[in-house]
Amino acid sequence: MPAKMLGGCVAALLILGVTAGRSGAAPSGDLRSRIYSAFAGVKSYRLLVLGSVRSLGVWVAPNKYQMTTEFEGKPVRTVIIGSDYWTLSDGKWEKSGTASNNLEVDIAGLLRTAKSDPHTPFVKLPDQVQDGKRVGTFGYTLKDGTDETCNFDLGSYRVTRCKADELTLIYSGYNDPANKVTNPK
Repeated sequence: MPAKMLGGCVAALLILGVTAGRSGAAPSGDLRSRIYSAFAGVKSYRLLVLGSVRSLGVWVAPNKYQMTTEFEGKPVRTVIIGSDYWTLSDGKWEKSGTASNNLEVDIAGLLRTAKSDPHTPFVKLPDQVQDGKRVGTFGYTLKDGTDETCNFDLGSYRVTRCKADELTLIYSGYNDPANKVTNPK
């Protein structure tokens, strides 16, 4: 598969910008601070992306992502460290250019963006049930106006799932020592 096509597929999954808030319910500053506090100790997590393609990967602080995406029936491996972007092709890592600095599709990106704009609201929404368990819910609005909704564990305040349009991100394995990002060579 051509690197440009592959890069476009992965970029479509990863590159979404996040800005200020959703209309409707009032923002909750306390919720925002609790989410920040919960993530202050997070060094890594696993990420499952479900949408037009399925990706499984990890995030490792402060800015490393490794994803395996099923594309046309084949696994495609990518690594992003900072803004450097690599793909595994024919058993060899190839630098595929640079990724946007707007890797905001997941909670690590959302928090980075929200810290740069202290007025970005996290809008508290009614609790929901996820996998038979009551979870908290908050929302925010993407730059393109798309509303995104995230669920979080009511005890730890760690995000468990985010959804926007046809894209769902599921988080697990927080701070698991097995969460690693390969340094492409």
